[in-house]
Amino acid sequence: VLFFVSEYVKARRQFPGPPVANFWTGNLTETLTEDVHEKWRRWHREFGPVYQTWNGMFSRVVYIGDPNLIKKIANENWPKFPAQYKGFKPLSGSALFAQMDQERWKMQRRGLAPAFQPRTVNDQYPALNRYLHQFVDEIDTAARTNKLVDLSSLHVLLTLDFIGEVAFGTELHALRDGDNCRILQVFRDVLPELMKCGLFPLRAAIPVLKSTRVMHASIKELRKMAYAAVENARSAGKDDGVYSGSKRIFEILAHDLPRCWWRSHSPYNDIKNPEICAKLREELDRELPSNCVVPTIEQVSRLKYLQLIIKETLRYNGPGFGTFRYTPKEVEIDGIKLPANTTLALWNPQVHRDPAVWGADADMFRPERWLERTESGEEKKATPGSYFPFSYGPRKCMGEGLAMLEMLLTLSTLFKRYDLSFQPGFEM
Repeated sequence: VLFFVSEYVKARRQFPGPPVANFWTGNLTETLTEDVHEKWRRWHREFGPVYQTWNGMFSRVVYIGDPNLIKKIANENWPKFPAQYKGFKPLSGSALFAQMDQERWKMQRRGLAPAFQPRTVNDQYPALNRYLHQFVDEIDTAARTNKLVDLSSLHVLLTLDFIGEVAFGTELHALRDGDNCRILQVFRDVLPELMKCGLFPLRAAIPVLKSTRVMHASIKELRKMAYAAVENARSAGKDDGVYSGSKRIFEILAHDLPRCWWRSHSPYNDIKNPEICAKLREELDRELPSNCVVPTIEQVSRLKYLQLIIKETLRYNGPGFGTFRYTPKEVEIDGIKLPANTTLALWNPQVHRDPAVWGADADMFRPERWLERTESGEEKKATPGSYFPFSYGPRKCMGEGLAMLEMLLTLSTLFKRYDLSFQPGFEM
């Protein structure tokens, strides 16, 4: 107790932050809540761009919200915190996301790169086109029968179908099966528990709790499905000889790599702004034919305002938090001393909404901010380190191009075809 009090007082002198709510759990009770994004933003503005919280008696997290520090730490590729990522290993193994060995990480990144080249990504269009027609059928059916649609779940199902085909060459039938989709049920068993294991790696290593045992069993099932899909893709390659025509991501992955996982992103759609919806509808009606159901890649490339909306959505309320880094030894950057053996959270929810970076309207959803120009007439760009919805630096998400293509096609299909409104009383 005396040692903790001594360390705590010393740490509070070094960095500000909210006082611990509980001796044993620190600030965990405050951060494991649904409104944690708002807390991060409030703490950032109250305590400054570098502040700290505690996950327990000796687990200190220093939040880095200064764009210059973020740029330097991410670009220098500081190590990820081994203990933190150990908790994610049951799902990700030694793949790119949790790879601690820098040389092996470089080798894996080089191996994955061909699968995510722009041309290869664009070659996935036929798969997404097919699933988008299923997506439209689902909403059309709901519209005819006057049923509510949970767009968040529907986008997840669409992404599962798309990733199943482009990454593993297999049909998951997620849109068709809805809540009965087995892989969706597996992820629901895995992800909430996995996040807790990320905070408490011992929880994964010693599965005392039933929820942890269920997670391990579900991951085993998921891995088995993935291995079967990869083997099928490899067998097909042997039979067909050299692949002809456009490359498919799963063919590159299945033949060049032992295994891999990555994620795609679905944005939250801010349809509470009728004037923004009107501008988007005007662009869609102008650029897309009246009989268009799913646009082509060439057509969506002309949808400049939709691109601004996606960019602003990822700033305003993006689905990704950022990344953890680790200081093996004390280091000083720009006069700020970062202590040894400390978790650094390069978190974007508060940086993306920092008035000091984005101006007084940082909490406004305003796509036009990305069109602003400097006094010399040049296009204004985000300050380096201030905008990183797909992480930052060498470990930036390789699936960004694929995610952007999916979002452009999905949202142009959605808003071209439908007028949307919230269920009465709905809150995000």
